[in-house]
Amino acid sequence: MNQHITDRERRRHPRINQRVPFTLRAEDFDAVTETINMSCLGAYCQLDKHIPLMTGLKIALALPRGDKKNEIEYAECNGVVVRVEEVVSQSHKSSVYNTAIYFNEIEESEKEKIASFFQRQQQ
Repeated sequence: MNQHITDRERRRHPRINQRVPFTLRAEDFDAVTETINMSCLGAYCQLDKHIPLMTGLKIALALPRGDKKNEIEYAECNGVVVRVEEVVSQSHKSSVYNTAIYFNEIEESEKEKIASFFQRQQQ
């Protein structure tokens, strides 16, 4: 019997389509970008530089808190690049890279910050 399982059914943690600014740092690369979507365990973003699969990253998410846009709580963790898709951008006349990052080292206190952010978004 062939069972079709959707991506949503396979995910342990829900994703939200929320633009959250964040920084990422590798040995030879620093970037400031924003998420396209994210979960408690990962983020999907667009970069103007290709980062090879399995590259380790230091990440700092700037999570909005409360009603004021300038009220920010930072969640920090380590991550690893798990998927990269090159997209030719007509507006930039060059390639951009849709990049999926898995948070492979995240302390419980940092997970709780992200979980609280998710709860605020669902209210």
